[in-house]
Amino acid sequence: MEEELQTPLFERFPKKAILTPEGQLFLKKVNALLTHYDDVLQHVAKIHSQYTLRIGSSITIANDFLTTILKDLKKAYPSLSMQVEIASSSAILDKLVQQQLDIAFVEGMIDQDAFICLPFSTYHIKAVAHPEVLQKQSITSLSDIAKFPLLLREEGSAIRDVVESCFLLYDIPLHPAWTSTNSTALLKAATKGFGITFLPEKMVTKKLKNHTLEEVQLAELQLMNRNHIVYLKHKHVNDAMHTLIKLANTIPHK
Repeated sequence: MEEELQTPLFERFPKKAILTPEGQLFLKKVNALLTHYDDVLQHVAKIHSQYTLRIGSSITIANDFLTTILKDLKKAYPSLSMQVEIASSSAILDKLVQQQLDIAFVEGMIDQDAFICLPFSTYHIKAVAHPEVLQKQSITSLSDIAKFPLLLREEGSAIRDVVESCFLLYDIPLHPAWTSTNSTALLKAATKGFGITFLPEKMVTKKLKNHTLEEVQLAELQLMNRNHIVYLKHKHVNDAMHTLIKLANTIPHK
């Protein structure tokens, strides 16, 4: 080091060495540098827990268990700031592509080429209506269902995609009487007798049990959606994201 600095740092004696004045000055500078280095390390550690994690979610998942997961994440990272956006699955995936979100919870079919997709749960979709609505006409096929007033989620939502795909397999187009981004609004409309709607099983179970609603049962009407945690390929997955993924896979969704 003395050769690199081109100045002696030590006075060397047979049994000891002491710092030269230049060496003492150099030691002060090094100590100050090490102090700043420790400060930088501490600051970096804080950054890991203080940055904003941008989380997206489809509407159905948000209505089901998103708040439970995020509450547990906040317990693990008290200083973590979260920015949450709830929209249709297609809108959330667009936000991921535009790098406006870090990670998201979405349903349905996903482009495996663009994203890392980690499935963590599934749910069944039930076709339901008020019992009086179903008494007006017998239902023996999907074509019969299409003749009823249909209360559907908006285009681009995962539930709408699953329902339309099922009917398109039999070349049956759907013409909704109602369209909504709000599943609760569709549930209320069905309860009041406005038509047939398609909603997650968990959402309609109580009303089926108390006979406020009745299920339309057909062999070809087997509807299911899969929930995924999604982020862009090559995205850096930090500690908070790893924890979020773990929480999604351990929380009871049913």
